[in-house]
Amino acid sequence: MLNCIIGKGAIPETICSVGIHPWYVEGDGNTQWALLKQQATSTQVLAIGECGLDKLTDTPWDKQIEIFECQILLANKLQKPLIIHCVRAFQETMTMLKAQKVQVPVLFHGFNKKKEVAQALLRQGYYLSLGSAILKGQMDDILIDLPLEKIFFETDDKSTNVVDIYSYFCTVRKISMDDLRQQISKNFQNVFRYTLSA
Repeated sequence: MLNCIIGKGAIPETICSVGIHPWYVEGDGNTQWALLKQQATSTQVLAIGECGLDKLTDTPWDKQIEIFECQILLANKLQKPLIIHCVRAFQETMTMLKAQKVQVPVLFHGFNKKKEVAQALLRQGYYLSLGSAILKGQMDDILIDLPLEKIFFETDDKSTNVVDIYSYFCTVRKISMDDLRQQISKNFQNVFRYTLSA
């Protein structure tokens, strides 16, 4: 599924998510916000995001919080899942999700943190999307314990082939590629209420 950043071109005809990414907030964000509210209702838009908090970007922290809060509320209103971009702000992100009473599935994109963070997110019922970071072999202890019904895989525009990420996970977990594909397809249907074609 494509991830589209509001203000960076038109949304495609194919299924996608749309959001205001903390890296790409333009000015006060009002123009992007108006555009997001308009585009988020489209049937091909299955989720809101990437959105969230990032302590390493230049976007002012108060502005990040304001825009993230608006997107949580929009996701609740439209009953569409949230795809979260989070850098060095897991505690703040979880606090905001709780404060805004998030009512939709929450997926943490590009998860590559320690086991304790993974467990804290999973305890809240959130989903983890794993990318090329797992190929370095430093997350195997996390991969061993992850509930299969709580994961997704992604390339995040990297040159890595998603099949390599699937294969690596299958090797670590000692499960077949077919079983994993079926589970991810089921996860996609459960979270995004959309059935992927074979």
